Amino acid sequence: MIDLLKKNGPFFKANLHTHTTVSDGRMSPEERAKWYRENGYNILAITDHCKYRQYPEFSTENFLMVPGVEATKMYCLDPKNPKLKYYLCHINFWPKDPETAVYEPEPEVYDIGEINAYIARMKKAGWLCSLNHPSWSYMQTADVNQIRGVDAFEVYNHVSQYLDNKGIDNVYYTMYLKSGNFAYAVAADDAHCGYTEDGELEASMDMGGGWIMISMPKLGHKEFVDAFENGRFYASSGPEFKECYIDEERDVLVVECSPVHVISVKGVHTVRAGRAIGHGDDLTYAEFPLETIREREPFIRVEAFRTDGKCAYGQPYYFEK
Repeated sequence: MIDLLKKNGPFFKANLHTHTTVSDGRMSPEERAKWYRENGYNILAITDHCKYRQYPEFSTENFLMVPGVEATKMYCLDPKNPKLKYYLCHINFWPKDPETAVYEPEPEVYDIGEINAYIARMKKAGWLCSLNHPSWSYMQTADVNQIRGVDAFEVYNHVSQYLDNKGIDNVYYTMYLKSGNFAYAVAADDAHCGYTEDGELEASMDMGGGWIMISMPKLGHKEFVDAFENGRFYASSGPEFKECYIDEERDVLVVECSPVHVISVKGVHTVRAGRAIGHGDDLTYAEFPLETIREREPFIRVEAFRTDGKCAYGQPYYFEK
């Protein structure tokens, strides 16, 4: 059996992208951590814009704070039309070793060569990173596909979807993989919301909509880094994967999940590699013979989605040549 979830212990729920009053968020770091800790999360990274911070004081036995920062100054105006929106590239960074990590500010220019050089320097210095919300940034596909070295790619950004209807990036992600790149799929809140004067959450409440489920033997920063680097997680905006594996003896892919409308096996082609459809949201199990899929697809990944559009995103699995 080949376990595509790469389980190595229980799953922990994590949001790796959020903001506070340290940058443009409307909750203090303490308030943000408290909400996630009290709402079923085990891991939170506060990634304020261009301001790297650590918050070990908010970690508990069952809740891990991962230090982070979002590099967001990589932008420029279109010189041919200054009225156009900035070209933007936002990247999250998380240190492998918080005790030794040194954050290098990003180059204040939108140039793919300089962005890639910056990613390479940060990776060499011991950082993990993800490319964030390319749809919200209106990045050109050619630019996205030239980004090199990121560990992860946001396939779902909750605030971008909830408030701007442009937070689902699984097509960008497929094109990125199809171009010969590799990165793991992540989902995140990118939360900015706060409280009203009456102490109620704002109408723009953008927490609890996108996360990863990451498998680790125990909750700890070293364990988190190892699991993240090895892709022991899946991304979700709602559904849950229970099993996702290849039965080598029968040469079939087996998927078990929480109730969804469709379980879809995707590769590099527009035509799906395989699909199972339920009646509404009643599908929890599917099997897919792999012989014909393997003949035309260099890799597969699984998506399971409900009628409300909420989706679980598996990691790519590459067939051996």
